[in-house]
Amino acid sequence: MTTRPPMAAPDVPAMSLAEKVGQMMMVRYPDRGILEAMLKAGTAGAFYFGMKGRSAVEVAETLNRLQAMAKIPALVAFGSATTSCGAGLLRGSQMRIGAARSTELAYQIAYREACEQRAYGYHIIDSPCLDVNTNPANPIINTRAFGDEPELVAKLGLAMLQGIIDGHAVTCGMHFPGHGATADDSHIRVPVDNREAEVLWRVDLLPFRRAIERKLLSAVCTNHVHYPALAPGRVEPSTVSRAVITGLLREKLGYRGLIMSDSLTMKPMKDEFGIGEAAVRTVMAGHDIILQDYQSDPAITLQALVEAVEAGRIPMEQINESVVRILTVKGWLGLFDNPLVDVDRLAERVATADNRAFAMLVARQAVTALETAAAPLRIPPGARCVVITHGGAAGSGHDAQSATAAGPGVPGFLHALRQRLPAVRHVEIGPGSELDAAWAAAGQAHTVIVGLFPRVVCYHEDSVRLAAPCVELIRKCAAAGKQMVLLNFGNPYVLQGLPKAHATLCAYDHDCPESVVATVAALFGEAHAPGRLPVTIPDTYPFGAGVRGART
Repeated sequence: MTTRPPMAAPDVPAMSLAEKVGQMMMVRYPDRGILEAMLKAGTAGAFYFGMKGRSAVEVAETLNRLQAMAKIPALVAFGSATTSCGAGLLRGSQMRIGAARSTELAYQIAYREACEQRAYGYHIIDSPCLDVNTNPANPIINTRAFGDEPELVAKLGLAMLQGIIDGHAVTCGMHFPGHGATADDSHIRVPVDNREAEVLWRVDLLPFRRAIERKLLSAVCTNHVHYPALAPGRVEPSTVSRAVITGLLREKLGYRGLIMSDSLTMKPMKDEFGIGEAAVRTVMAGHDIILQDYQSDPAITLQALVEAVEAGRIPMEQINESVVRILTVKGWLGLFDNPLVDVDRLAERVATADNRAFAMLVARQAVTALETAAAPLRIPPGARCVVITHGGAAGSGHDAQSATAAGPGVPGFLHALRQRLPAVRHVEIGPGSELDAAWAAAGQAHTVIVGLFPRVVCYHEDSVRLAAPCVELIRKCAAAGKQMVLLNFGNPYVLQGLPKAHATLCAYDHDCPESVVATVAALFGEAHAPGRLPVTIPDTYPFGAGVRGART
């Protein structure tokens, strides 16, 4: 087994100011040399390090090398964008779990994912999302939430938190005090939530309150939303509000764990305050760990925080308290005994056959049948069938192509369909597609299967919506009397305003191979569709809708 000699936890009074402030930084920067230098100097207390696409052994060996050179062992954060080497249980949307309605499933997902990530060398699981998605137009929470009912979110959130703890990883409830009622992407601008404090307390804060009461939160991640009822005055992110971060979370709710910020790269912070001042204001509000701007040298943030303490803007007592909290978590994780992982045992801990089978179980339990008149699907001999796929309306900002492409689930979807319908023709509808070309194919078909993949993409608010050509084509096919099948692998709210299909199934996840397989199997009557809708789709389907337990 790979080991590093045990060390005593640092004596906080003996630490330099740069080391103390460094413990409070979650470093996320593409220049690995800079990260290594900070680890050696003891000025990187935590870090994200992108590993997507690398093998399990590469991930573990890289994290071991970084920990071996660290003066003070670092917390390593795992988020959905960080790596996808294992069974990917937590990569799937939480709305799947909301549809399955099972606390045992939520617990097992979290426990298994925590065990896998600890085997790699990660510690902080950026989960669960405790937001209550009460706004159907929410472009950034959406399927990341369990649903739109606070009791459901709390129940499943608590189960997931317990699973992560039992897997000996750090829980992180997101996004305090609740991002589910907003209509804006907080990566782009400051959303304003104008609801009264009583509503926030009863709805959005309920999952956080329950988790804090049960001492299940190792960390809380805050958001960049403005709440006039909680912080009257100038419109600015709650991230910099001492009334929200310290007054509400730390004092009123009695929370004693780590408080972490959302990314300071996001425009409401970086554009408004600048790199250094955003970090200073965030710590002044009461955060223990800041997610540093990944587009700038971390030295800028480190220096700004050091100067703020030296100038008296941030009390040294506050810094010391934060460092003690951080070191306490590292001690609980056993990082001072040995921060390295056993690479030789990865195969028995990561992406196991049992975990992959469990991932399939999760996907099957989530599939929700909303319309079943044409399910199981039958197509008359000789009749034509066309499958249409669509990934969402055009976004704005960087990487627009990835925001509007149908997504990685489409090849698996087409493969699953062609196993059953070898002659099916495929038409992809993009934001700028010409309707005539698509109709030329669909108009000749008896059956039209539409695979919808709208999903959350940061900085691309329209990615959760359907583009006009797709909506128009669906309506035209329905009006022409086609046998219509809608298979929704993403945002369920897009069903609002669409004509009722002969078969409609929701899977809630655009990027999960198991969800694709389970949904197609259910369409053809090879599996049940036991899920229930975890949100209300206005004027379309109520909360809890679903032909539950029926083999479609």
